[in-house]
Amino acid sequence: MTVIAPAIIRPDDWNVALFIHILGAMVVVGSLVLATAYLVGAWRGGSPGSLRLGFRSLLYGAIPGYIVMRIGAEWIYSKEGIADLPEEPDWSGIGYAVADIGLLLLLIATITSGVVARRTAATGRGDDRPGGIGVRVSAALVGIVLVVYVIALWAMTTKPA
Repeated sequence: MTVIAPAIIRPDDWNVALFIHILGAMVVVGSLVLATAYLVGAWRGGSPGSLRLGFRSLLYGAIPGYIVMRIGAEWIYSKEGIADLPEEPDWSGIGYAVADIGLLLLLIATITSGVVARRTAATGRGDDRPGGIGVRVSAALVGIVLVVYVIALWAMTTKPA
């Protein structure tokens, strides 16, 4: 009878860094799903409150979650010694590219939704009506960021090439 020893996936001292990275990523994705729901609701004629809640979920959820995710990513990157490899793995490059592009789109969506929400609150009317350009831009950008982050999730879990 042959006994197979369990394979060690990673050393135990990597667990905290990986946990922080995954926790931040989960907060970002959850906040993006919430913001998408609220912004699409505002786009389709919801109340101005939907727009404000979409903006707040980006500002208070997605951006801090992104910061935590990137701190964890850099921490686990240094612990794994990926920088010392002769060639960076494809999944790591995909993760960095997606995170950087996602941050840019996330900031644009947050600023756009914040400006529209503030204008709506100040005037009592504004761009939160169905089809308003600011709401459409914010909702579309958040949707794109969500799709791009799903691609990053695929790359991180399957580790292609």
